[in-house]
Amino acid sequence: MEKNQPFITIFTPNYNKSKFISETIESIINQTYTNFEYIIIDDCSTDDSWNIIQNYAKIDSRIKCYRNEKNLKIVETRNKGFQYSSPNAKYFSIIDSDDVAYSKRLERQIDFLENNQEYGMIGSNAIIINEDSKIIGNRNYPLENDKIKKLIPRVNPFTQSSVTLRKKTIKEIGFYDKRWFVCQDYDYWLRVGRKWKLKNLNKPLIKYRLNTNQVKNRFLKETLKHTFEIQKKAIIKYGYKDSIYLKLNRLFLKILILFPRLTLVMYKIYIKYFSRILKL
Repeated sequence: MEKNQPFITIFTPNYNKSKFISETIESIINQTYTNFEYIIIDDCSTDDSWNIIQNYAKIDSRIKCYRNEKNLKIVETRNKGFQYSSPNAKYFSIIDSDDVAYSKRLERQIDFLENNQEYGMIGSNAIIINEDSKIIGNRNYPLENDKIKKLIPRVNPFTQSSVTLRKKTIKEIGFYDKRWFVCQDYDYWLRVGRKWKLKNLNKPLIKYRLNTNQVKNRFLKETLKHTFEIQKKAIIKYGYKDSIYLKLNRLFLKILILFPRLTLVMYKIYIKYFSRILKL
């Protein structure tokens, strides 16, 4: 443990990810940055993932594992992660239980935040992998605050598993809004952006896994509906600038919500060309 490293919390929510959770945990315990606690909360998994988590906790004292008494779903579980974070932690890093961090992820993000106090959170570009951990693409996000703020009213410019937040930011912003059982991260980044600068590092620091059981795949219509409502809220309540282009974007979302089959087709196109869209 390096004495000059700020203490941080790393958090993973888990539900039935026994196929992937070991790869996620290994990527964290092998970070070049070592001064952390690793909180994992299992949301009453019915597979073997809770046993896997407990076994890792026995061999690495930095891992603190908890299990919900009943299935609370993702938003409440994420909020418990905030609550369980040590008061001594200066930063809060997120990685979901099917994603993988590169070994220098924490080192590079904490170094940036330590030297740029006006930034409330930081993410990074991402490599996309499939269920077999094979690389199938990448996501290149806007990097600088101005470009992120310009893009964020129409699309989420962060991969949640790449995000590190200041604990000070969390204290000011609060927890995830429980009304968004999908897209809760998108709403949260918009809230952070009201008071803080936002940043993505150019180098991919995580591998983001696409799989058929993801919430956004199973609840696509709800995802689009929540996206529309969050974007509208960002303009009305959060003070983000509106434009004709953004109005047309929200109108397009409303049309997709009304036609589920078209929604599915457009979603597949969106995933295929996601990286190119984010470069605009």
